[in-house]
Amino acid sequence: MTADKPEEAMTFGELLALIGEQQRRLTVLENAFSYLAFCLDDKSNQLLIHSLRLEAQNQNHDEGMQQHFARLAAELEKRHAPVKIQPDTTL
Repeated sequence: MTADKPEEAMTFGELLALIGEQQRRLTVLENAFSYLAFCLDDKSNQLLIHSLRLEAQNQNHDEGMQQHFARLAAELEKRHAPVKIQPDTTL
């Protein structure tokens, strides 16, 4: 199916290719968005995580969408956590 001929039916292979492409695009967007934790100050990051957690509890979203909001909040929180470097005691 092409954009200039929407009346043409899409083959199963074309549909699978389209789904695969959309999954790749979403993966890129998810990764880019999750890296925001490194760009935001502490207060902004905490506000973003809090807002995502509220969306995860929003009953206007279906359960799957709520889970995605919760996972994104958890991922941002994990990336925002300060990295603890252990001193090298082998010297």
